[in-house]
Amino acid sequence: MKVLFVLFRRADLTHAQVLAEWSGSRHTSIVRDVPGLKKWVQNHVVQVPSEAAADGIGELWFESTEAMDKAMNSPQMGAAVEDAKRFLDMQRTYALVVEEKTIFGQEVAV
Repeated sequence: MKVLFVLFRRADLTHAQVLAEWSGSRHTSIVRDVPGLKKWVQNHVVQVPSEAAADGIGELWFESTEAMDKAMNSPQMGAAVEDAKRFLDMQRTYALVVEEKTIFGQEVAV
């Protein structure tokens, strides 16, 4: 199971500032403690086409629906959300639970 977070910065921060906070040690140390989290991918937008565009998309991977539900309702996830309020516009930021369907290809090493 995977949860996607579509992230929008607070109006008082730049794109570069929000990405630095999101990937910085303070936030990452909190998210690392979320129970059952198997993988975390941050997709940083390279060129923001407009002020209305998202700044990034986060992917949180879990072994099962049960593990995801437990994690999303954990105190650790609550702490991550509270910390994210420092740099995200929580009115615009949202999460989607998705099921990944690979149509063709394989994972590409970067």
